[in-house]
Amino acid sequence: MLGLLRRHSTPLATVALLLASLALLVTNSSGGRRVDPLGVVFLEVVTPIAHLSRRVSSSLADTWNSYVDLVGARQEREWLRSRVRDLEAEADAAGAVARENERLTELLELRESLPGDAVAARITSADASGLFRTATLNKGERAGVAKGFAVVTPGGVVGKVVATSPHAARILLLDDHASGVDALVRRTRARGIVEGGSQAGCRLKYVKRREDIRVGDKVITSGLDGIFPKGMPIGEIVHLGEEEHGLYRTAEIRPAVDFSKLEEVLVVAPPNREVPPVPGQAEGGG
Repeated sequence: MLGLLRRHSTPLATVALLLASLALLVTNSSGGRRVDPLGVVFLEVVTPIAHLSRRVSSSLADTWNSYVDLVGARQEREWLRSRVRDLEAEADAAGAVARENERLTELLELRESLPGDAVAARITSADASGLFRTATLNKGERAGVAKGFAVVTPGGVVGKVVATSPHAARILLLDDHASGVDALVRRTRARGIVEGGSQAGCRLKYVKRREDIRVGDKVITSGLDGIFPKGMPIGEIVHLGEEEHGLYRTAEIRPAVDFSKLEEVLVVAPPNREVPPVPGQAEGGG
């Protein structure tokens, strides 16, 4: 029997397949439920693959979107940083303009309060050698600046003009050893001479021993030297001398003006002396 099946296996297999196909055809054509075993197998195989494909695709899409978002966030962060730097620069510039306006307003108010004429000028350079305490102004003879004029700011005494040219002037600062200003102690009206060259910046000399002066006292101009307007701040007493003998006392003074931060100043003509007219400008001319 087995030998017979082996010898006729091919025809038998062919007949079996034909009968199965005929049975499927009859079944499907009868209007009943369609029988498709290959379709079922295909569906069972393809469905997990399609599901896995969708998951992989979704994961890749999420990864790409995250990358795009990250790149966008970095670009936005760099833009924000750049914008912050720009705004800080604008704020600094606006602050500098505001501070300059404030200084110039104070300078104008001082100019209007002083008797006589005054010329506003800028500090263009300062002596860095340490041998002399001088600075250069951007105004000179053509602006009416002359030797011997006082130089002040709203903060106090700066110095006096010692040399001029048509378009510039050199000033001797208050704390130079060659300077000298007739001064008063504001609280007691004790009189002395303020000179430069001390460790504190300046020194009040020739104050009569009987006068009452103390650390913390404010020192102002007396107006008696014929150069500086009366009542301008000079500085503050920070140390009293230890002299045990003699007719006079000495005190160390911290200047009211920070000479390292000077920018704009007023050049003031001595009392009863007007700023000379600008050369070449006709009287009453526009």
